[in-house]
Amino acid sequence: MNQLVRMPWHRRPAPPGSRPRAQRGMAVIAALVVVGAAAVTTAAIMQRQALLADTLIGERERTQADWLLRGGLDWARVILFNDARRNAITRKDAIWAQPIAGLEISTPDGRHKAYFSGQIEDEQGKYNLSQLALLGAVQPGEVAVLQRLLTGLGMPASLAMTMARRVAASQSGPQREQTAPGLRTMSDLTGIEGMPPDVVAVLSNYVTVLPQKTAINVNTASAEVLSASIPGLDLAQARDLADQRDQGLWFNSRSDFLNRMGNGDMTGGSNIGVQSDWFKVTGQVTLNDSVAGMQALLHRHGGKPPQIRWVEG
Repeated sequence: MNQLVRMPWHRRPAPPGSRPRAQRGMAVIAALVVVGAAAVTTAAIMQRQALLADTLIGERERTQADWLLRGGLDWARVILFNDARRNAITRKDAIWAQPIAGLEISTPDGRHKAYFSGQIEDEQGKYNLSQLALLGAVQPGEVAVLQRLLTGLGMPASLAMTMARRVAASQSGPQREQTAPGLRTMSDLTGIEGMPPDVVAVLSNYVTVLPQKTAINVNTASAEVLSASIPGLDLAQARDLADQRDQGLWFNSRSDFLNRMGNGDMTGGSNIGVQSDWFKVTGQVTLNDSVAGMQALLHRHGGKPPQIRWVEG
């Protein structure tokens, strides 16, 4: 007699179409995970593309801003060249001395507007730090000049020797070697003892660094620089002379200045003049969200367009 063999219930095959709900739920979750991962990946790719586009646009704008700054530098060279041809003296009421603020200009492709601001400064209206040392040797007479200037500005006179030693260290001489990099701008002094950025920023209005010995231009120098540089000229008298000058009574020659100073017989001890050859150009261009800045030193000499001695930007 045949006997019916029964399989245990847990080994019986599931009827067709009776797939457990748990398995169907896991499949749905897996599909959602895949979709979510794809969405995250797509968003990341789009974000990277947007960042790349922004970077390319920003780089293009910076390049255009730099191009416009170069145009501003050429403008400064033309202005200074024409000034030298027309005027025998260098004075503060000339076209070159008028600052430009927010001048609207077009980009090279003509599609955008940019704004240019800039100014030209006569560096010979300032005390030249390069004169503090010669062939690596500190010059006491020049240190005394700078000490007087610092005192007139309400700064410690001891900074004069600090700067003199730094200048001397940047020079070589018969008995010494150069031990520090050469100075190019006032910012190169930042960080040495007693010279934080705020002090350097204030001094930059009265002190400069030029590659050769220069005369003080009495038509552009401040009263503080005049008083410190010229023996026998106190600050009150220097201010009176500067006020007269700025009202249009410009000095036509060194002798003219000395006569009006009341010491026309003074022949030495004052390295002064009425013309300038060294100028600093500062410019800034704003193009949408990009801002580019530049500084340059120009040398005007020999009736030729000024030469660019250095550019920083």
